[in-house]
Amino acid sequence: MVKTLAIFSFIFSLQAFAIPNMETAKIVPGSSLEAYKYTLKNGLHLIVVPDTRNPVASLHFMLDAGSNREKLGTTGLAHFFEHNMFRKTVGAPEGNYDRVLNSVGGSGNAGTGDAFVTFYSKFPAPAIETMLKLEADRFMHLDITDPYFSTEKGAVISERKLRVENDPMQRSQEVLRSITERGTPMQWMTIGSKSDVENMSLNAAKQFYKEFYTPDNTLIVLGGPFKPQQAFELVEKYFSSWRSGRTPKQEPYPANYYVRDLGKSFICSAPVFTKRYQIVYPSAQSDLTTLVYTSLFEAMLNDNIEGTFSRRLVKAKLATEFNFYQVYWQDQTHPYIANFYLGREQDFEKVKAFWLKNVATVLNTPVTNKIKNQVLKQMAVSNADATERMTSLVNVAIDNDFFLRDFHAAGKAEDILKNLNEKKFKEWMKKNLNEKNFYMTGIVPTGATTPCSEYKEPL
Repeated sequence: MVKTLAIFSFIFSLQAFAIPNMETAKIVPGSSLEAYKYTLKNGLHLIVVPDTRNPVASLHFMLDAGSNREKLGTTGLAHFFEHNMFRKTVGAPEGNYDRVLNSVGGSGNAGTGDAFVTFYSKFPAPAIETMLKLEADRFMHLDITDPYFSTEKGAVISERKLRVENDPMQRSQEVLRSITERGTPMQWMTIGSKSDVENMSLNAAKQFYKEFYTPDNTLIVLGGPFKPQQAFELVEKYFSSWRSGRTPKQEPYPANYYVRDLGKSFICSAPVFTKRYQIVYPSAQSDLTTLVYTSLFEAMLNDNIEGTFSRRLVKAKLATEFNFYQVYWQDQTHPYIANFYLGREQDFEKVKAFWLKNVATVLNTPVTNKIKNQVLKQMAVSNADATERMTSLVNVAIDNDFFLRDFHAAGKAEDILKNLNEKKFKEWMKKNLNEKNFYMTGIVPTGATTPCSEYKEPL
């Protein structure tokens, strides 16, 4: 115990130094906790979330290197690197990352999405320098050679077989996605197409790493019992030599993307037990205001004496499950999606009619203070939960800066709701959730319609 205290005494006694261009922001409203943001000369973005309540640190790397950065013919590279980053670096033995992480008592993982890849770990705070040195090594000196490349490629092929090819729902969703998202980087699933994964080349992998694993394409978020000065100094020590490349810009979506499928239905059959339908409202909007409007819409949709919308669906025996959400982490498209699961005997046309009727009811219902206060209470609970755990604070910082692109977002959602312009909210509903602004997808049991394996875009 005495030894641990001595280490932390060292941590907090480091001499402060000037940090140019540093930004400071509250993390959550009503809390004194702050985040500090700094950009290194090579373009690397760093956010530090000081939290002295416990001796555990949380380290996240967020890169704009998801599957929407790939091209037809080389899909699957983003997910491949999620795996390959744990294998070997130049000059270090294979598996060194896991050995060092385990030796300091830490744990870590990674994940790939349509528009990002993330690497994250938790470890005792005194190991911060060891961990930053370890991370810098794999981000700058990954060994993309055989046999490591071929071994990890084989692992990805096996994962795809397990998660997609052996799952009728996922395999069918892949077919529908290739049609509804045709001509965009959303056309393929994050794991990549079967042929592309199997034919993945070493040269293509090296090019992807060179183009997208760059400092100006990376956000580091570090939380724990650190002074910002100490964290910035250590990050600069190990990452300042990371040279920036020329990260390609996103290509624009087809000009007609948001209107080309409106009114269409994309329904196919597969060996599944339940029916899954989606009503998709294409949208390019993604900011804090639209997220607040989405939360308000859901609250009004659920404000009924007979229970939430989901409960009313089930009670009327129209569906077995429902959820509604906006996808806000994609770069150029941020659809609103109503997701329904039905039993074999349930009729989606009745579900769709019930949904549209309730959306129209919300549109014609005034926004009351009761509803606004209800959403504000939900926000307060979420903020309180985030304040309790340092790892949650780090996630809030990531949401604000990486996804919403607003480092100073704390408290703005509450202000938007308190000062709600009801006319603008209704205009948002009319534009985004009107009965002519959607298309439908569906996967139903075998025999009900054309098999997904044979499905083509309807005329």
